[in-house]
Amino acid sequence: MKKIKTIFFLLLLVFFYPLYGIHSEIKKEEILKKNIEKHEDRNFNMYIDFISSIYSKVEKEVFDGGIFSEESLKLDLIGKANENIDYRFVKKINMYPESNRIDKKIMDIAYLKCKLNDQLSFLIGKQPISFGSMEYNSKYLQVYQYPDIYKNEDNPVGINFIYTPKKNQEFRFQIVNNLNKENNFFKKGRNPMGYSLNWNWNLFHKKIQNRWSYSIFQEKEPDHFWKVLALGSKLDLKPVSMESDYILSDEDIEKNGNLTKIFRSITKDYQDFASIKYGTYFLKVKYNFIPRWNLFAKGVYEIGRSKKEIKQIIVKDQLFKKGYTYYGGIEYQPIKHNEDLSLYFLYQRKYVKYMDKIKQENKNNHFISLGLSYRVKLL
Repeated sequence: MKKIKTIFFLLLLVFFYPLYGIHSEIKKEEILKKNIEKHEDRNFNMYIDFISSIYSKVEKEVFDGGIFSEESLKLDLIGKANENIDYRFVKKINMYPESNRIDKKIMDIAYLKCKLNDQLSFLIGKQPISFGSMEYNSKYLQVYQYPDIYKNEDNPVGINFIYTPKKNQEFRFQIVNNLNKENNFFKKGRNPMGYSLNWNWNLFHKKIQNRWSYSIFQEKEPDHFWKVLALGSKLDLKPVSMESDYILSDEDIEKNGNLTKIFRSITKDYQDFASIKYGTYFLKVKYNFIPRWNLFAKGVYEIGRSKKEIKQIIVKDQLFKKGYTYYGGIEYQPIKHNEDLSLYFLYQRKYVKYMDKIKQENKNNHFISLGLSYRVKLL
């Protein structure tokens, strides 16, 4: 009888063990699949950012009506290759109404961030310049930004060393390639570089935030530089926050070329580039007066001085420009505790007064914009 029971038990074991093994393998595969899915979800994210608005402008006392504008579309890929290497790729698709063309840059941002230890890391690839100030590093909508200070049309390629000696303290030293387009005025064969030193620090659980930097960029013309001092601070006392900035842009060769074009239109023999210095002051206030509703106000004051004399036009250190820009608006975020979707109404006035010889360039423009901005997670 015992032998029969033993044989019966062995037969059951032989019959059911393979089924148990198959079931175990299926369980293992399911667990592995779930882990892979979690790992991929944690290490790779894809977003689309989109801004669209109805836009109206009054320029030189002429109202242009209202137009629907798709201001920007951006694809943003963020992920981790492993515990020590992060990556980011950003492509903006902007339509330029005045030229009816689409930006054809391959990538706007494409870099790897490598962590060496808890205090040292570095970025390498195509990246934004490490300017200080809250304006350059603002998370506000693009429509709130003051465009006159964004003088590099494209992000450079370089390396950025990041040192974090302790919590709420960060130092950055960045080396990048040339920012200028080719121009016959510049001597060929030079490969100028740019350098930025950046100090970011916070106090009282980020109630006080500071972003300070000094940058110097070589020009293709020998002994010519673009120097930028950018100082910014933020006081965050929720529901009210306030930001103040000072940006000094010292340009041996004017970056955006606006004044150079004006001077050349006055004097046809003038083939040089204007050498100027801009000082720009910012003050921004944001008030979350009820949940999901924000009031926004911003003021900008800018002065421009010539760094060298131009015969029959301007003398050295002459003040040639004063500019005042005011913003005011209201913002609504329909989803609680989520800033990915935002509806806004914005009014802007820009008043610019030039010296008498070029006063025909004076501006007194008004802008009104009603639009939406949203960020959609695709993966």
